[in-house]
Amino acid sequence: IFDEFDAICKSRGSSSDSTGVSDSIVNQLLSKIDGVDSLNNILIIGMTNRKDMIDDAILRPGRLEVHVEIGLPDEAGRTQILTIHTSQMRGATPKRITDDAEARLPELAEMTKNFSGAELEGLVRAATSSAMDRCVNKDTMEVDASKLAVEWGDFMFEFPAVFVQLI
Repeated sequence: IFDEFDAICKSRGSSSDSTGVSDSIVNQLLSKIDGVDSLNNILIIGMTNRKDMIDDAILRPGRLEVHVEIGLPDEAGRTQILTIHTSQMRGATPKRITDDAEARLPELAEMTKNFSGAELEGLVRAATSSAMDRCVNKDTMEVDASKLAVEWGDFMFEFPAVFVQLI
C-alpha cells in the first residue's frame, strides 16, 4: 500500500529537479509491475488525493487499472463517524459527554456537510479541548473533573463565527 502515491509517481517530466530521480522511480515501478516474473498474490494499492498528478502510464489497463473514489461521507456516515469518535466519552465513568450533546450528534452531522472523517475527528478533539479548558482553574491549573463533560456549546465553539451565522 502506497499512501500519497502522487508523491512517488508524479507524471514524468513534470518535476523541476534536474536529477531525474522522480522519473527513475516511476520507471522502476513500471518495470516491476510489467516485469517478466509475474507478481502472484501481490496487490498494489496506491492512495492519493491528487490522481491528476500521477503518471498516466501507471494508471493504464494492466497496471493500476481499478480506480475507486471514496467521497465525503453523507449525513448518515457523518453521524456514524461522530458516534465512533465520541464512544469513549459515553463509555467513561462518569460520562464525558452531556445527554444534550449526545442527542444532538445527528444535528451536528447535518451541519458538517462536506466534512471529511478526519475533519470530524478533529472537531470532536477540539470540542474535548474546549471542555477541558472550561474545567481548568487558570490560577492553580487544577482540573475540576466533576464538570469535565463535552457540551453542545463545545462543538459550536469550534465553528468559525461566519459558519455559525450561516446556520
